[in-house]
Amino acid sequence: MRPRLKSDEAFERLRALLLDGTLRAGEFVSQQDLVVRMHMPMAPVREAVKRAASDGLVEVLPQRGVRVMEATSQRILDSFGLRLLVDREGARKHARRGLAPGLGELKRAHEAILAECRRDLTDIAIARSYEVDWALHAALAGAIDNALVADLYERNRERLTILQRTRPMLPDRVVPSLTEHLAILMAIEARDPERADAAVAEHARQTLRWWGFLNPSFD
Repeated sequence: MRPRLKSDEAFERLRALLLDGTLRAGEFVSQQDLVVRMHMPMAPVREAVKRAASDGLVEVLPQRGVRVMEATSQRILDSFGLRLLVDREGARKHARRGLAPGLGELKRAHEAILAECRRDLTDIAIARSYEVDWALHAALAGAIDNALVADLYERNRERLTILQRTRPMLPDRVVPSLTEHLAILMAIEARDPERADAAVAEHARQTLRWWGFLNPSFD
């Protein structure tokens, strides 16, 4: 393994600022400001910015600085569309195999959190719903078992995280989202690939409606 470089550390610090919402979608920041925020010298900060730009997380504007990726309509559609392509294939693969132990545990977790949210939609319950949400999408992508797909999916997940920071999930969306996830898991449990595929597409459709896309089409 190669030794950890300053540029690696700088990239992780920059990535953390992007993913935790400290740097928000569309925000403009100078590289000197990043030096201060990241507590790193300019040289590794520049390398970190270049790497983030190659991943599509930021845009370098010559003589001006850095702009965090913007939450444009096309970027939202592209990012969710990419996740959908992978999720649909993953759901079909899982459904052909049946509900593996890990998915069974995830289904029970969804059921428990859904019941909790229906009783009392607390901040803790909402946070737990986020955790199982990401866990299901990761499980769907994992079914494809392809390192290139996994890397692409993880990079896209980071873009989605930045985008979603611009529009935190409304409490009214939590219960429907968990219900849509359970529909996917139940279709997988029934070993019905077509039903699983349709359930994933419906979940994506409802998610995009929440983003303001009233009639998203995936066909």
